[in-house]
Amino acid sequence: MTADRLTILHVYPRQMGVSGDRGNVAALVRRAAAAGLDTEVLEYAPGDELPTAADVVVIGNGPLSAMRSLGADVTRIGAPLRAFASDGVPVIAVGGGFDLSTNEVVPTEGAPVAGFGVFDARAVRGAERRVNYFVLETRYPLLPGAPKRLAGFEDHATSIELAAGVTPFADVVSGGGNQAGASVEGAIVGTSFGTHTQGPILPLNPQLTDGVLAAAAARLGREYTPDPERTATIDRYAREARATVDRYVDKAFKRIA
Repeated sequence: MTADRLTILHVYPRQMGVSGDRGNVAALVRRAAAAGLDTEVLEYAPGDELPTAADVVVIGNGPLSAMRSLGADVTRIGAPLRAFASDGVPVIAVGGGFDLSTNEVVPTEGAPVAGFGVFDARAVRGAERRVNYFVLETRYPLLPGAPKRLAGFEDHATSIELAAGVTPFADVVSGGGNQAGASVEGAIVGTSFGTHTQGPILPLNPQLTDGVLAAAAARLGREYTPDPERTATIDRYAREARATVDRYVDKAFKRIA
């Protein structure tokens, strides 16, 4: 990492990257470039030496089998990832990556899987499967005037149990949320967030990408100012995709037993 470059650390891209999660990394890189910020992407694989510095961390979606295969490596790098989050580095954890970033993942059979502990919560498998279009009102800090409504997709059978005082990532407009009948989704700690929103979430919701980049830049004493002219085309695609979700969300299939 250098003073004029943002380092994006992608954790377990092969094991935890089954839902187009590289799209989240690409969104950060391209949107930063449009604002005049250079980036470098580092990929971390099990057994590697974890970089000592990063400006954004991305952990993608993956199945329980992948989490089990990671074994003690999760415990080994948990403390540094928690330190990143505590130091103001945005840790973005999506889907199974969110589950793995809680204190533990509790399966329907077998021993619990230790998590990174970035979020004071636990992920309990065996809930009624929720397969929804997702519409949320995020609580994550965005740039002034940015719309808080997000759109995406959820597909999981996990209940998220937040510890007392943990801020949810969003209020649910339409979709399943952290638990059956819950009105909230995901978790926030500092400038980090976990969510089951897929899509991938950042390309589909560029205002959220801007919020993450603004937090990363501010930590380095820099300003992040989006350039609407340079992002006009991708912003239009994202806006049209969100409008499609809004249009069909009430007709979407909701749950699979």
